[in-house]
Amino acid sequence: MTARILGPTSGGLGRWLQTTKGLDTVSLKVAKRSGLVQMTLREFIFRWKDELVEYYGSEFWTHEDDVLYDTSIGNTVIFCLVDNDVTVDHLPEEVKKKMRKAGKWRRDKLKHQWSYVNPLNRIHGYIVLKDVTNEQHKQKTLSISTVCSTYFSKKKGIGSDLMDLAKDFAGATGYFDIVLEVANEYSGMGKESDEEEDEEEDEEEREYTHGGYTFTWVYETDELIDPETDEVVGHMVEDEDGEWSPKLNDGYEVCMDDTWYPCESCLELLSEELWKKCMRKNHRDIPYYNLEQEYIKECLEDYFSCNLNSEDEGKLWEGTEVRSIFEDEPDDTEYYGFWYKKGKNSQKDLIKFYEKHGFIEEPDIHFTWCCFDSIPYPTMKHTIS
Repeated sequence: MTARILGPTSGGLGRWLQTTKGLDTVSLKVAKRSGLVQMTLREFIFRWKDELVEYYGSEFWTHEDDVLYDTSIGNTVIFCLVDNDVTVDHLPEEVKKKMRKAGKWRRDKLKHQWSYVNPLNRIHGYIVLKDVTNEQHKQKTLSISTVCSTYFSKKKGIGSDLMDLAKDFAGATGYFDIVLEVANEYSGMGKESDEEEDEEEDEEEREYTHGGYTFTWVYETDELIDPETDEVVGHMVEDEDGEWSPKLNDGYEVCMDDTWYPCESCLELLSEELWKKCMRKNHRDIPYYNLEQEYIKECLEDYFSCNLNSEDEGKLWEGTEVRSIFEDEPDDTEYYGFWYKKGKNSQKDLIKFYEKHGFIEEPDIHFTWCCFDSIPYPTMKHTIS
């Protein structure tokens, strides 16, 4: 059981009922191309918890009364495509040949990347979906924050299955549009994201999520502040191994929640393993990533903690900001500018993939929909018919 501060995170009964309809539509169904099973990340952990503990150790340890499956959903949900077949040897022949010729270190690395001995290798792809409906754009809008098919798989059609899953979930849950940004390594050149600007403005504190509740951690004093009341409710304590953990003040009101939440080291582990699945190689066979591990970790925290975009569960999220549509030639760091064009050109194949699934570029998403931060990634949408 996990101690956490009393406070709503799910957004109310109406949201839960709508989300449940979407979950029932897509979860535990077999994807038509890859033959993999669609499930949420919590459902995956519930199904393979024993194997996860055996391979990774205490990070996935659970109390016998802990609830692993989704008891509530915030604005973020993570779906996985999973191979649940216990009779299949996932190692391709070419990988087996490499292992026979390799030393122990190389064999262990290949096994960690490919073999089902590592249960996380059963996840062949995943998609992070986020509700980005806001006061500036009130039509229900679902964002594909991340879609990834692992490099370490021979399964075909994973990406297309994930896109179909997103459409099915959006349709069943009542969304009008699905939107996305085409991530790349160039569009952000010379321009910091809103998050990076916030970090520079306020390096003295950060958000810290524990047990499904988000505190403010003040670095100078290591105090934990309840953002709803501005009260000091505890302190962050460093152990002899340099690991930080929260210690709540005596008498502070907490509730006992049976829902399992990953510890900080488990979040780090999951974010690293899911991030590595995003790895691709360029024409010179050099690995590269379009996403940072920290971004994956933030998605995991939002999902597991059922976080909402709006601080008031009864109100819509305010959104980011309306951006001016330029009248003259755009600057290098703006939408349609030099770095936007270079980034878009670097992802031609990915854009064709999205277009194949009914997405079209829609610059208004960047300028007026207030869904995303200021980096001018190409923005696309698919309207649910």
